[in-house]
Amino acid sequence: MKHIGPILNIVLTRKITLGFLITLIIPSLAGSFFVLYRVTQKREIFKQLHNQLIFCIFMVYFIQTILDLPLTITFLHRGVVAIPNYSFCAYWFILMSALNMCTMHLNAYLSVERYLLVFHHKFIFKYKILTHYMPMFFILINSAVFTFCVVIFYPCQNEFNYDAILCGTSCAVLDPIFGVFLWVNSFVAPLLIIILSNGFLLLKVICQKRRMLQKNIWHRNKKMVLQLISVTGMLYISWLPLTTATVINIAHPTQLLSELHLNWYLIGLIYIPVLSSPITTSIAILELREDLRAWFNRRRPFFRGVQIHAIIPTGTQ
Repeated sequence: MKHIGPILNIVLTRKITLGFLITLIIPSLAGSFFVLYRVTQKREIFKQLHNQLIFCIFMVYFIQTILDLPLTITFLHRGVVAIPNYSFCAYWFILMSALNMCTMHLNAYLSVERYLLVFHHKFIFKYKILTHYMPMFFILINSAVFTFCVVIFYPCQNEFNYDAILCGTSCAVLDPIFGVFLWVNSFVAPLLIIILSNGFLLLKVICQKRRMLQKNIWHRNKKMVLQLISVTGMLYISWLPLTTATVINIAHPTQLLSELHLNWYLIGLIYIPVLSSPITTSIAILELREDLRAWFNRRRPFFRGVQIHAIIPTGTQ
């Protein structure tokens, strides 16, 4: 068979991804500190049940921004992992995999819980420990423990590649059966739950709009649906292309999809919901959205003054 060279330009793709991440990480951190500051100032934000999962997802994204993203940027800049040894590679793979799995599962449960809050809110508040707090903490703990056990205790020998992002992959992922289970459990199943739950909730809210208007609950339910879409919407842009490409590559391998998968060309997409989390969180939480609106309103005269000053010619005739 005739050998076909690489289709994609590895160096160029790495530079584009590096520029994308560096450009957004500073504004994202600034926005994250703004969210943290406002939440500490307004404790009632976190006390409201419908805000807690959203803020929990934000905190996981924030941890990923300060712990995982710098390691990815370092690799994209140098072309080699930050610390080329087995312990670091195991740590990085566990860290990134656990955080990604955690956010996917939290978003999936957020989609299910949002449906219950809209149509069965009395049940949620009555059994909030069982239906809200226990699932949230279980997902947080299970993601870390499960990923750690898979990487450390699975009966195979990890052979990390220091010249590959995330040091390549864990040997457990390469198992033809268990590897597919890991991918489905961590990403495919949660993404399907998010898509189906969001679609079903949106359709049911629209179908019952007239009855909700009669009971004066339409506005509240519409806001809760918009909150959900603002948080989970970024996953469609990030994980849906990556998951689709991976599933297609498993079913019908092609050179282009193999290069995308093996070289993590879509790695930049994964960080879109991470870096945009301050914006999505501020949109989803009413108090933060009002703070942003007030901030822009206070500075609107300044921007108008700058625009007028730029239009009016200076100097004497």
